[in-house]
Amino acid sequence: MKKAIIIGGGVAGFTAGIYLRANGYDTLILEKNAVAGGACIGWERQGCYIDGCIHWLAGSNPSSPTYKIWRDTHAITHETKFFEQDDLMKMRHSDGTEFIYWTDLNKLEKELLALAPEDKKEIKRFIKLVRRFQKIDPPIDKPMELMNLFDLLKLAFTQGGDLYWVNKFSKLSARDYVQRFKNPYIRDAVQDLIAPHYNFMSLLYMLGHISGGDGGVPRGGSLAMIERMEKRYLDLGGRIRKGTLVTKINVENNVAKGVTLRNGEVLEADWVVATTPVEHTLVNLLENKYRNKEMDERLASVRNYPIYTYTTTVFKCPRRLADKSLSIKLRLSTPITINRPYSHVTFRNYIYDDSLKGSDEYCVIQATIHSDDDMFHWWNGVKAGGRYKQEKQRVAEEMLAIAKTLYPDVADELEVIDVVTPCTYQRYLNSRHGSFQGFIHTKRGKSLMQNGRIKGLKGFILAGQWIIQSGGLPAAGMSGRFAAQRICYTDKKKFKDF
Repeated sequence: MKKAIIIGGGVAGFTAGIYLRANGYDTLILEKNAVAGGACIGWERQGCYIDGCIHWLAGSNPSSPTYKIWRDTHAITHETKFFEQDDLMKMRHSDGTEFIYWTDLNKLEKELLALAPEDKKEIKRFIKLVRRFQKIDPPIDKPMELMNLFDLLKLAFTQGGDLYWVNKFSKLSARDYVQRFKNPYIRDAVQDLIAPHYNFMSLLYMLGHISGGDGGVPRGGSLAMIERMEKRYLDLGGRIRKGTLVTKINVENNVAKGVTLRNGEVLEADWVVATTPVEHTLVNLLENKYRNKEMDERLASVRNYPIYTYTTTVFKCPRRLADKSLSIKLRLSTPITINRPYSHVTFRNYIYDDSLKGSDEYCVIQATIHSDDDMFHWWNGVKAGGRYKQEKQRVAEEMLAIAKTLYPDVADELEVIDVVTPCTYQRYLNSRHGSFQGFIHTKRGKSLMQNGRIKGLKGFILAGQWIIQSGGLPAAGMSGRFAAQRICYTDKKKFKDF
């Protein structure tokens, strides 16, 4: 029986491990943290559960191709219940003007028309595009390089038309697209739903899936989802070691032979699957001895391939809330300054999930400011200068003051229980500049579907969200499945599916 060592116990790691176990491989997952999950994680503070990942899950609908991966890995089971969002987000301007992003496109269209009747023609075009993207899914059955002629013809027949729309709007930024609207509130509402760096295609894809009923939020949060995957993996006979840091991938004659751990222990394997962020894998684990042109291009250009990170303040408050909106995005009259002034803060209310720890008495609200690489560099500099704790306290106090104006009925009962910075994610994930996803898909960047192989290195496969454009949980799951298929193909084993 061939042995595969998988570095990283997140969604990609467990997915690869589950499919490899189904195909007869001896698998060992090595996870550096005490709790598995990677970016799909949650934790506790003062008796409350804080979710660090899922805002919506593509593949929650049984008709979605990604659903199969979630069912195979037990990320979703028949017992999994979902919260289906009605109002995706409420936009509130400093002058009091409000707009609700309904997941029902008929309601959304009415909301947009009521706010900006002068943009009727463009609004109808926008809604039509979102409906079109409800039907667009990536091919997840197998990697393209493993497809035969029949597979390719089927793909061309079923998804050829999709490529036109994906390519067209991949070269247009969300910021550029909104200039088609006359109304300034509409421009803000459409642009502010996603980070300004993203291309317009990414926005359409997100709205398409959520409005199409394929963006439910699994009850229990991210931690419950990863625990289901871990149980599935262990039940299949897989092994995992937590609190185990890999410091080096051992290579002999350009063949990966295993890994070295922080304590000096050497583990041998026929295959090494690295699901950690690619920059960490290439620079640290492979000691810069092997390069990848696609990744080097992205790592070298922050302008074309930025990352997405954030600073979040977490509040504990009583369950009774005057405002039950899932998410509210505020445009502030007085910006809050971190590395630069920010005029937008997004509040997410977790009252919808009564299965979370502490939810019988309390509700968790997260207030988040999204940004790019610059925010990480600022926090990293603050940390190096010994002012990390003080700056976190300052940001927490300023965010608390904003939260009190948004939730006046519970203002005196709001309590800050955590502050999460890009340094938190960089430390926990070894991610590039504190990113929790892959490279942002901008209008200037090339699409990415890396094949997991490193030129000149055998016995090694990359997996994880960083090898598929923009990343995210579906990308992580897909990459784990593809890694197992690529290993089976190389070993001349017929891939056994569930």
